[in-house]
Amino acid sequence: MRRWWAAAALALGMAAPAAATWQQASSRHFVVYSDDEPDKVIEFATRLERFDKAMRVMRGMADPAFSPTQRVRVFVVKDVPTLQKLLGNRNAAGVYMPRLSGPVAFVPRKTNDTGKLALTPQAVLLHEYAHHFMFSSWGDQPFPAWFVEGFAEFNAPMVFEPERLLIGAPPLYRAYGLIDDSLVPMRDLLTMSPGDKRLDPNQRQVFYGRAWLLTHYMLLNNERRPQLAAYLKALEKGGDPKAAAALLGDPRKLDRELNNYARRKLPILGMSIDKLPIGPVTTRALTPGEEAIMPVVLRSTRGVNPKTAPAVAAAARKIAADYPNDPAVQVALAEAEYDTGAYAAADAAAARALAARPGLREALIYRGMAQSALAEQEHVTDPARWKATRQWFITANHQDAEDPWPLVAHYQALRSAGGAMSPNAEKGLDYAFMLAPFDSGLAMQVAAMHVRKKEYDAAVPALRRVAYDPHGGALATMAGVVLTAIESKDSAAIDTIAAAMDSKRDDDGEEEK
Repeated sequence: MRRWWAAAALALGMAAPAAATWQQASSRHFVVYSDDEPDKVIEFATRLERFDKAMRVMRGMADPAFSPTQRVRVFVVKDVPTLQKLLGNRNAAGVYMPRLSGPVAFVPRKTNDTGKLALTPQAVLLHEYAHHFMFSSWGDQPFPAWFVEGFAEFNAPMVFEPERLLIGAPPLYRAYGLIDDSLVPMRDLLTMSPGDKRLDPNQRQVFYGRAWLLTHYMLLNNERRPQLAAYLKALEKGGDPKAAAALLGDPRKLDRELNNYARRKLPILGMSIDKLPIGPVTTRALTPGEEAIMPVVLRSTRGVNPKTAPAVAAAARKIAADYPNDPAVQVALAEAEYDTGAYAAADAAAARALAARPGLREALIYRGMAQSALAEQEHVTDPARWKATRQWFITANHQDAEDPWPLVAHYQALRSAGGAMSPNAEKGLDYAFMLAPFDSGLAMQVAAMHVRKKEYDAAVPALRRVAYDPHGGALATMAGVVLTAIESKDSAAIDTIAAAMDSKRDDDGEEEK
């Protein structure tokens, strides 16, 4: 049993974890996986919950009920080299993936940085969660790239003291960029994003530093705060970004003000721990099967492509042979098989998972997705077979009506079947976007649905959500093109790109730090 686990880890290019058993900590907003001591994992999850609470209390925000499927799954791996190997990126120290199936973050337990200027794993994760918090709370509000990153950096350096939290401390790991306005002057900061190809690595670091400084200044300065509100309101109404930026004043003057601001003793907010109550945080050791399959789960969750998927599936099959009745193992196998296009094998694995644990959400959805893919491959036209396929998603939806994944899968299955679209399925897709506004791929599906129906006004909020995403990549570019076409009432251009919107898939909208 253990030798298969070790072989799978080596096959995936990952080191076997140390003697500590993998733990799962569960709380209201997070599910944390880490091969560390239980008390350390609980402490980590507790800090995350306290962080969420502090952001809500500071802004006078409620904490409404939501589906537990939408808690952020946080995978804590050994160190930065392990993380970079997993991500396939030698420059990354963490990543956040805003997915409708459940948002995900990967962070290292330790980094190579030391001292006051160190970029700590905690800062990496808090930065990523601040993004999730922003897009979950204000999903229909377009934010400029500098404020998206500035908001994350404003919250990331939060200091946890025994009796209080300190908010607004400078991110010293961005010290290089805090007072240097020459590499990224204000006119560029207000109109560019950190992913802009015109920025070199040094400029990118300056972008983050200046974005933090501008956000700090705008949020904590009584005179500037109304200007920020007016600026964001102008963007919300669909105003031109450059015209909206003019509401902040002369960019050269603003650069000088920021430089002077950075040289002063900056304000920091303190919040007492007893004002930040949180719910329980529980932990458990993973079962032998869950621990054995963890290397596969890490790789599948990170994402595969046609080149990498076969190796992951091969490792999953070897491990699953030892755990034929373990639902977690069989679900992981179903996902790995589905990713290779082995839909019948994926369906069989999901069926075994359901036999072991009836009603398991992921197994229900993978059965439906696998059967839908098979029906599409076979050019099935029998309505009864398509109806039976969609029943898996309906069952999952009945178990949790606030889970967006079954709603989207049901809509996609209807699209694959052809024929008339159900109005309820279209409403379901709209509702899924309300539940998971952070998923750019879902936003584009919603926009495409409304564009096809020539409901252009209804498509605009979803398009803005993507177009203003500083890490939106090709999807953001496409969304911007569609917005321009809609605003100019260019129906020919809209019709031309509608099909492309339909076929374009999300690249996870991930941000690597």
